[in-house]
Amino acid sequence: MLVYILLALVLQSTALLIFGLVMLRIKTPTLQLSSAAVKDLHYEPTSLNVTVVAEVRLRNMNFGRFKFRGGNTTFLYENATVGVTGIYDGRVGSREKREMNVSVKVMASTDRQLSENSMDFSRDVDSGLIKLRSFAKLKGEVRVVKIINRHTAAVMDCTMALNLTGQEIQDLLCE
Repeated sequence: MLVYILLALVLQSTALLIFGLVMLRIKTPTLQLSSAAVKDLHYEPTSLNVTVVAEVRLRNMNFGRFKFRGGNTTFLYENATVGVTGIYDGRVGSREKREMNVSVKVMASTDRQLSENSMDFSRDVDSGLIKLRSFAKLKGEVRVVKIINRHTAAVMDCTMALNLTGQEIQDLLCE
């Protein structure tokens, strides 16, 4: 009889250990720029004015929801900020993904923010390809089984090329 009780205890402990290792392990949610489109493109050798409409995908692979605070999506040219837009607070359920559309007004001018990189910018405009980088960070909390709360952040870092003649985004690559 004692053997059966010990066997049941060992099996139950093994089941709880497997449950804890699989279900309660918290992974960092992923944030990715899945697509981007160009609207209202105007450019000269010394300036750029364009609206980039992007789809940002937040994927939560945890067995608990991810509740995040608002953040920003920033577009950079050679480490100079050329566009910023906000992402509102929200949540993503357990093992779900959420797609958010963001619209960013990208404005660059050699007179203002690009004074150090004015020669590179003019050369890029002449070539017809502007290399941009997009960065976003959403801080939040993963809550599993209403017991475990862990603070984490989903981070996006993408590079792309803005084709001025074709008025499109090319070579979109996210890490």
